[in-house]
Amino acid sequence: MAEQKSNGRRAVIVVVGIAFLASVTTLILALTASHGARQRDAAAITADGADLHGVVSEWRAQVVRTEAAQPPAREAMLDSLRKQAETVAAWKPRTPCGLEARDRLRAAMDTRITSLLRNTPGTVTDELSIVDDALRTCSAQAGRDVEG
Repeated sequence: MAEQKSNGRRAVIVVVGIAFLASVTTLILALTASHGARQRDAAAITADGADLHGVVSEWRAQVVRTEAAQPPAREAMLDSLRKQAETVAAWKPRTPCGLEARDRLRAAMDTRITSLLRNTPGTVTDELSIVDDALRTCSAQAGRDVEG
């Protein structure tokens, strides 16, 4: 009878040990996958930021030319700005943060166009800072909904 208790204890110890190893292995795999996902997200956010910075650079140059243009040419340049804004709206971001930044940039572009139409250029915030703020805020909040 003592031999059966000993075999039973060994079996329980083996089962508990295997379960422990499986749990540790699962934890390691989950942490590795999470780390990889964070690295991919960071790279994608950086790429989204670079794309949007390029758009803003072109946008700023076009805005300066539009502000300096005389009325007949100015209307054509405003049409060009509208087309640029539509192109931004069609751009496909890699991340939700890129989507947020794109949408905020598009809204700022529309505000800038309206401002140029009304000849009130001082009413618009810098588009580059809008993109950077959106990316920074979104990146800082990433994953907070599941960390509770």
